Amino acid sequence: MKKFFLISTAVIAFLSLEAQKLNVVVNYVTQDAAAGSNNILYAPGELLSWSDFKASPVEGHDAAALSNAGFGIKLMFRRLGDASQLTIAVSCSFSRKDSWVKRGNKTTYILNHEQKHFDIAYISTMLFIQNLKKATFTNTNYAALIEKIYNESAQAMSDMQNHYDGETSHSRIPEKQAEWDEKVNAHLALVKASLD
Repeated sequence: MKKFFLISTAVIAFLSLEAQKLNVVVNYVTQDAAAGSNNILYAPGELLSWSDFKASPVEGHDAAALSNAGFGIKLMFRRLGDASQLTIAVSCSFSRKDSWVKRGNKTTYILNHEQKHFDIAYISTMLFIQNLKKATFTNTNYAALIEKIYNESAQAMSDMQNHYDGETSHSRIPEKQAEWDEKVNAHLALVKASLD
């Protein structure tokens, strides 16, 4: 009887460690030395300029310009004794080397359209962070759960970007562009309010 008790205690202790919730810290990163000069990390209030668009334009493309923006993560997992901590650093960036503008299209109006793409990427990043903070991570599920949340968030961002370009016809429908300007600005205000 005593032997059974010891085995049961060991199994219960092992199972509780495996299923133990992690201490999870999620940070939004605004500075990263690894980003280098190619990437601009999103900082509210800072706007893109045409000098940020370094790639050669794709002449056969529908759009007058193209912004390559999205979010990324870096993970740091550490275990100290029985305690585990997962730090998730999330950033939103614009790639200078993958973003372009066609000759004769460097207007304030088109730059505003491209800025909204970067803004949508940031809004999607903040929703990704919210979803990470809502999740219940354990020592055994964190990798798969982060991947699932990342994929769902990336797909939602892609859908919103495509919807934006579709409705505005890549900025060619001014009244739709104005509607999206308001919509994106309202989302940014909500994000700002949630951070204050």
